[in-house]
Amino acid sequence: MLDSRAMGRTVGIREMLAGAWAYRDLVRHLVVRDLRLKYKGSTLGFAWSFANPVLMAVVYTIAFKYIVRVPIDRFTLFLLSGLLPWTFFASGLAAATASIVDNSSLVRKVAFPRLVLPLAAVIGQFVQFVAMYLLIVPALAAFEGVAGPALLAIPAIAVLQLCFTSGLGLLLAAAYVHARDVRHLLDVALHVWFWVTPIVYSLALVPVALGWLMTWNPMAWFISAYHVAVVHGRWPAASTFGVLALCAGAAALLGLVVFARRAHRFAELV
Repeated sequence: MLDSRAMGRTVGIREMLAGAWAYRDLVRHLVVRDLRLKYKGSTLGFAWSFANPVLMAVVYTIAFKYIVRVPIDRFTLFLLSGLLPWTFFASGLAAATASIVDNSSLVRKVAFPRLVLPLAAVIGQFVQFVAMYLLIVPALAAFEGVAGPALLAIPAIAVLQLCFTSGLGLLLAAAYVHARDVRHLLDVALHVWFWVTPIVYSLALVPVALGWLMTWNPMAWFISAYHVAVVHGRWPAASTFGVLALCAGAAALLGLVVFARRAHRFAELV
Protein backbone atom coordinates (compact mmCIF):
# COMPACT_ATOMS: atom_id res chain seq x y z
CA MET A 1 0.00 0.00 0.00
CA LEU A 2 1.41 3.39 -0.98
CA ASP A 3 1.29 6.17 1.56
CA SER A 4 1.52 9.94 1.27
CA ARG A 5 5.27 9.93 1.83
CA ALA A 6 5.74 7.62 -1.14
CA MET A 7 3.72 10.03 -3.24
CA GLY A 8 6.07 12.86 -2.33
CA ARG A 9 9.19 11.39 -3.88
CA THR A 10 10.26 10.07 -7.24
CA VAL A 11 9.53 6.37 -7.59
CA GLY A 12 11.25 3.83 -9.81
CA ILE A 13 9.53 2.22 -12.77
CA ARG A 14 9.41 -1.20 -11.12
CA GLU A 15 7.92 0.27 -7.95
CA MET A 16 5.41 2.28 -9.96
CA LEU A 17 4.30 -0.75 -11.97
CA ALA A 18 4.02 -2.84 -8.82
CA GLY A 19 1.88 -0.14 -7.25
CA ALA A 20 -0.39 0.00 -10.29
CA TRP A 21 -0.77 -3.80 -10.22
CA ALA A 22 -1.67 -3.65 -6.54
CA TYR A 23 -4.40 -1.16 -7.46
CA ARG A 24 -5.68 -3.11 -10.47
CA ASP A 25 -9.15 -3.21 -8.92
CA LEU A 26 -9.14 0.59 -8.98
CA VAL A 27 -8.20 0.50 -12.68
CA ARG A 28 -11.14 -1.79 -13.37
CA HIS A 29 -13.45 0.43 -11.32
CA LEU A 30 -12.36 3.57 -13.20
CA VAL A 31 -12.84 1.88 -16.58
CA VAL A 32 -16.35 0.71 -15.67
CA ARG A 33 -17.20 4.10 -14.15
CA ASP A 34 -16.14 6.00 -17.27
CA LEU A 35 -18.08 3.67 -19.56
CA ARG A 36 -21.21 3.98 -17.43
CA LEU A 37 -20.95 7.76 -17.25
CA LYS A 38 -20.42 8.02 -21.00
CA TYR A 39 -23.68 6.24 -21.78
CA LYS A 40 -25.70 7.22 -18.72
CA GLY A 41 -29.24 8.20 -19.68
CA SER A 42 -28.74 7.08 -23.28
CA THR A 43 -31.40 4.90 -24.85
CA LEU A 44 -29.03 3.14 -27.24
CA GLY A 45 -26.14 3.03 -24.76
CA PHE A 46 -22.98 1.38 -26.09
CA ALA A 47 -24.45 1.25 -29.60
CA TRP A 48 -23.56 4.93 -29.93
CA SER A 49 -19.89 3.88 -30.05
CA PHE A 50 -20.57 2.43 -33.48
CA ALA A 51 -22.26 5.56 -34.83
CA ASN A 52 -19.16 7.71 -35.34
CA PRO A 53 -16.91 5.19 -37.17
CA VAL A 54 -19.81 3.90 -39.28
CA LEU A 55 -20.85 7.44 -40.25
CA MET A 56 -17.24 8.33 -41.08
CA ALA A 57 -16.94 5.15 -43.13
CA VAL A 58 -20.03 6.09 -45.13
CA VAL A 59 -18.78 9.64 -45.76
CA TYR A 60 -15.23 8.59 -46.66
CA THR A 61 -16.47 5.76 -48.89
CA ILE A 62 -18.66 8.16 -50.86
CA ALA A 63 -15.90 10.78 -51.04
CA PHE A 64 -12.91 8.58 -51.87
CA LYS A 65 -14.48 5.65 -53.72
CA TYR A 66 -17.16 7.37 -55.80
CA ILE A 67 -15.98 10.99 -56.10
CA VAL A 68 -12.18 10.98 -55.86
CA ARG A 69 -12.19 7.32 -57.05
CA VAL A 70 -9.23 6.03 -55.05
CA PRO A 71 -8.24 2.70 -56.71
CA ILE A 72 -8.56 0.41 -53.67
CA ASP A 73 -10.46 -2.87 -53.72
CA ARG A 74 -12.86 -3.58 -50.83
CA PHE A 75 -12.58 0.09 -49.86
CA THR A 76 -15.09 0.02 -46.98
CA LEU A 77 -13.31 -2.94 -45.37
CA PHE A 78 -9.96 -1.27 -46.00
CA LEU A 79 -11.19 1.97 -44.45
CA LEU A 80 -12.81 0.53 -41.32
CA SER A 81 -9.97 -1.90 -40.61
CA GLY A 82 -7.65 1.12 -40.31
CA LEU A 83 -10.08 3.78 -39.09
CA LEU A 84 -11.14 1.88 -35.94
CA PRO A 85 -7.53 1.44 -34.67
CA TRP A 86 -6.86 5.10 -35.42
CA THR A 87 -9.98 6.14 -33.50
CA PHE A 88 -8.77 4.14 -30.50
CA PHE A 89 -5.31 5.70 -30.78
CA ALA A 90 -6.61 9.29 -30.98
CA SER A 91 -9.27 8.91 -28.27
CA GLY A 92 -6.87 6.98 -26.03
CA LEU A 93 -4.25 9.72 -26.23
CA ALA A 94 -6.83 12.44 -25.57
CA ALA A 95 -8.27 10.60 -22.56
CA ALA A 96 -4.84 9.80 -21.09
CA THR A 97 -3.58 13.36 -21.58
CA ALA A 98 -6.41 14.82 -19.50
CA SER A 99 -6.59 11.99 -16.94
CA ILE A 100 -4.44 13.57 -14.22
CA VAL A 101 -5.79 17.12 -14.49
CA ASP A 102 -9.42 16.02 -14.83
CA ASN A 103 -9.06 14.02 -11.61
CA SER A 104 -7.23 16.79 -9.75
CA SER A 105 -9.33 16.53 -6.58
CA LEU A 106 -8.55 12.83 -6.34
CA VAL A 107 -4.85 13.41 -7.01
CA ARG A 108 -4.60 16.09 -4.31
CA LYS A 109 -6.47 14.23 -1.58
CA VAL A 110 -5.83 10.50 -2.01
CA ALA A 111 -2.55 8.55 -2.03
CA PHE A 112 -2.54 6.01 -4.85
CA PRO A 113 -0.32 5.27 -7.86
CA ARG A 114 -0.89 8.08 -10.35
CA LEU A 115 -0.13 5.61 -13.14
CA VAL A 116 -3.61 4.16 -12.57
CA LEU A 117 -5.37 7.19 -14.09
CA PRO A 118 -3.84 7.33 -17.60
CA LEU A 119 -3.81 3.53 -17.83
CA ALA A 120 -7.51 3.34 -16.97
CA ALA A 121 -8.23 6.06 -19.54
CA VAL A 122 -6.46 4.17 -22.33
CA ILE A 123 -7.88 0.78 -21.34
CA GLY A 124 -11.40 2.22 -21.35
CA GLN A 125 -10.94 3.30 -24.97
CA PHE A 126 -9.33 -0.05 -25.79
CA VAL A 127 -12.37 -1.96 -24.50
CA GLN A 128 -14.61 0.01 -26.86
CA PHE A 129 -12.20 -0.52 -29.76
CA VAL A 130 -12.08 -4.29 -29.23
CA ALA A 131 -15.89 -4.51 -29.06
CA MET A 132 -16.28 -2.53 -32.29
CA TYR A 133 -13.52 -4.35 -34.15
CA LEU A 134 -14.81 -7.80 -33.23
CA LEU A 135 -18.34 -6.94 -34.35
CA ILE A 136 -17.69 -4.88 -37.48
CA VAL A 137 -14.47 -6.02 -39.17
CA PRO A 138 -14.86 -9.84 -39.16
CA ALA A 139 -18.44 -9.43 -40.43
CA LEU A 140 -17.27 -7.21 -43.30
CA ALA A 141 -14.35 -9.54 -44.03
CA ALA A 142 -16.72 -12.53 -44.22
CA PHE A 143 -19.04 -10.56 -46.50
CA GLU A 144 -16.12 -9.67 -48.78
CA GLY A 145 -14.91 -13.27 -48.73
CA VAL A 146 -11.47 -12.57 -47.23
CA ALA A 147 -12.00 -13.78 -43.65
CA GLY A 148 -9.37 -16.34 -42.77
CA PRO A 149 -6.69 -17.46 -40.28
CA ALA A 150 -4.79 -14.18 -40.73
CA LEU A 151 -7.46 -12.47 -38.60
CA LEU A 152 -5.86 -14.27 -35.65
CA ALA A 153 -2.94 -11.83 -35.97
CA ILE A 154 -5.19 -8.94 -34.92
CA PRO A 155 -4.99 -9.57 -31.12
CA ALA A 156 -1.18 -9.38 -31.21
CA ILE A 157 -1.26 -6.17 -33.27
CA ALA A 158 -3.91 -4.69 -30.95
CA VAL A 159 -1.92 -5.48 -27.78
CA LEU A 160 1.21 -3.89 -29.23
CA GLN A 161 -0.84 -0.83 -30.20
CA LEU A 162 -2.23 -0.70 -26.65
CA CYS A 163 1.33 -0.57 -25.28
CA PHE A 164 2.33 2.08 -27.81
CA THR A 165 -0.71 4.24 -27.06
CA SER A 166 -0.29 3.83 -23.29
CA GLY A 167 3.35 4.90 -23.47
CA LEU A 168 2.56 8.06 -25.42
CA GLY A 169 -0.44 8.66 -23.14
CA LEU A 170 1.79 8.60 -20.05
CA LEU A 171 4.20 11.05 -21.67
CA LEU A 172 1.41 13.45 -22.61
CA ALA A 173 -0.35 13.14 -19.24
CA ALA A 174 2.84 14.19 -17.46
CA ALA A 175 3.43 17.03 -19.94
CA TYR A 176 -0.15 18.32 -19.67
CA VAL A 177 0.19 18.78 -15.91
CA HIS A 178 3.06 21.20 -16.55
CA ALA A 179 1.80 22.86 -19.75
CA ARG A 180 -1.91 23.11 -20.56
CA ASP A 181 -1.14 23.94 -24.20
CA VAL A 182 -0.34 20.25 -24.71
CA ARG A 183 -4.01 19.36 -25.21
CA HIS A 184 -4.42 21.92 -28.00
CA LEU A 185 -1.16 20.88 -29.64
CA LEU A 186 -2.33 17.25 -29.51
CA ASP A 187 -5.54 18.10 -31.38
CA VAL A 188 -3.55 19.74 -34.17
CA ALA A 189 -0.95 16.97 -34.25
CA LEU A 190 -3.61 14.25 -34.51
CA HIS A 191 -5.26 15.99 -37.47
CA VAL A 192 -1.94 16.13 -39.32
CA TRP A 193 -0.95 12.62 -38.22
CA PHE A 194 -4.23 11.20 -39.57
CA TRP A 195 -3.53 12.39 -43.09
CA VAL A 196 0.09 11.18 -43.14
CA THR A 197 -1.10 7.71 -42.12
CA PRO A 198 -2.48 5.32 -44.81
CA ILE A 199 -6.07 5.12 -43.57
CA VAL A 200 -8.08 6.50 -46.49
CA TYR A 201 -5.38 5.66 -49.05
CA SER A 202 -3.00 2.74 -49.47
CA LEU A 203 0.78 2.72 -49.22
CA ALA A 204 0.94 1.89 -52.93
CA LEU A 205 -0.45 5.35 -53.71
CA VAL A 206 2.22 7.21 -51.71
CA PRO A 207 4.83 8.91 -53.96
CA VAL A 208 8.32 7.47 -53.62
CA ALA A 209 9.62 10.87 -52.52
CA LEU A 210 7.34 10.73 -49.45
CA GLY A 211 8.06 7.11 -48.58
CA TRP A 212 10.31 8.17 -45.70
CA LEU A 213 7.25 9.65 -43.96
CA MET A 214 5.69 6.20 -43.74
CA THR A 215 8.93 4.55 -42.65
CA TRP A 216 9.23 6.88 -39.65
CA ASN A 217 5.52 6.94 -38.83
CA PRO A 218 4.75 4.24 -36.22
CA MET A 219 1.01 4.43 -36.87
CA ALA A 220 1.61 3.72 -40.56
CA TRP A 221 3.17 0.41 -39.52
CA PHE A 222 0.26 -0.42 -37.21
CA ILE A 223 -2.47 0.50 -39.71
CA SER A 224 -0.68 -1.34 -42.53
CA ALA A 225 -0.44 -4.45 -40.34
CA TYR A 226 -4.22 -4.36 -39.81
CA HIS A 227 -4.72 -3.94 -43.57
CA VAL A 228 -2.49 -6.89 -44.40
CA ALA A 229 -4.29 -9.18 -41.96
CA VAL A 230 -7.86 -8.03 -42.65
CA VAL A 231 -8.00 -6.88 -46.26
CA HIS A 232 -5.32 -9.05 -47.85
CA GLY A 233 -5.83 -12.08 -45.61
CA ARG A 234 -2.11 -12.52 -44.93
CA TRP A 235 -0.06 -12.65 -41.76
CA PRO A 236 2.09 -9.52 -41.37
CA ALA A 237 5.77 -10.22 -41.91
CA ALA A 238 7.97 -11.04 -38.93
CA SER A 239 9.91 -7.83 -39.62
CA THR A 240 6.66 -5.86 -39.30
CA PHE A 241 5.97 -7.39 -35.90
CA GLY A 242 9.54 -6.54 -34.96
CA VAL A 243 9.01 -2.88 -35.82
CA LEU A 244 5.68 -2.81 -33.96
CA ALA A 245 7.28 -4.37 -30.87
CA LEU A 246 10.15 -1.86 -31.04
CA CYS A 247 7.74 1.10 -31.31
CA ALA A 248 5.57 -0.23 -28.48
CA GLY A 249 8.53 -0.95 -26.21
CA ALA A 250 10.24 2.38 -26.86
CA ALA A 251 7.03 4.38 -26.29
CA ALA A 252 6.17 2.44 -23.13
CA LEU A 253 9.66 2.83 -21.67
CA LEU A 254 9.86 6.54 -22.47
CA GLY A 255 6.40 7.17 -21.07
CA LEU A 256 7.12 5.26 -17.86
CA VAL A 257 10.46 7.02 -17.30
CA VAL A 258 9.04 10.52 -17.76
CA PHE A 259 5.89 9.74 -15.77
CA ALA A 260 7.90 8.23 -12.88
CA ARG A 261 10.10 11.32 -12.67
CA ARG A 262 7.17 13.76 -12.66
CA ALA A 263 4.46 11.93 -10.73
CA HIS A 264 5.58 13.10 -7.29
CA ARG A 265 4.76 16.73 -8.22
CA PHE A 266 1.34 16.18 -9.73
CA ALA A 267 -0.56 16.97 -6.49
CA GLU A 268 1.00 20.42 -6.19
CA LEU A 269 0.60 21.31 -9.88
CA VAL A 270 -2.95 20.25 -10.77
